[in-house]
Amino acid sequence: MTLTENLPTKFRQRCEGIATEQRSLLNLRAFDPLPADVLAAQLNAKILMPEQILSLDSCVVVVLLDSDQWSAGIINQNPLWIVNNPRHTPARRESNLMHEFGHLLLRHKIVHFDPNTGLPLRRQTDEDEATYLGGCFQIPRRGLLWAVQCQMTQTEIAVHFNASEEMVQFRSNVTGVNI
Repeated sequence: MTLTENLPTKFRQRCEGIATEQRSLLNLRAFDPLPADVLAAQLNAKILMPEQILSLDSCVVVVLLDSDQWSAGIINQNPLWIVNNPRHTPARRESNLMHEFGHLLLRHKIVHFDPNTGLPLRRQTDEDEATYLGGCFQIPRRGLLWAVQCQMTQTEIAVHFNASEEMVQFRSNVTGVNI
C-alpha cells in the first residue's frame, strides 16, 4: 500500500493547506522556494548538529557523526531544538528538517528512544504524515504545477525548490502531477 493510499484525501488536502499557510506567513508563493532555515526561523526552531549538543556524551557524538542511519529529530520542544545529520546531502538535510517540522505542526507526540539501541520508537502513521507534510513544505502541489507549466526538468525543479530529484519524483507520484 502506498503512502497516498494510507493517508486520506482530506488529510493530504489539509497538509497542502498547512504548507500554504506557512508560506503565506513568510510572504512566499507556492512556486517560491522555502528553505528549511527560513521555516525554522518562523517556527523559532534551533537547528543543531550532534557536536553542538553539550549534554551528549562524546562517544555518542562520535557514533552519530559517523552514521548515516539517522536523519533528524526533535530533541526539545520548548525551546524547539532539532538535531540534523550533517553527513547527508544539503537536499536531504532540507527534507529531514521539513519532516520534523511536519511532526511539530501536526502536533505529534515526541517519541521515546529504545534504551538498548538508542533509536527512536516510531509510530508509522506519524512518520507517514510527517513525510507527506514535509514534502508539501518543500514542493507544494501548486508549485509543482507551476514548474511543469514552465517546462522545467526534474533536475531544474529539484534545484529550484532546494530538494532532491527523489523528492521531486515523490511529489509527482503522490500529487498525480506528471513531470
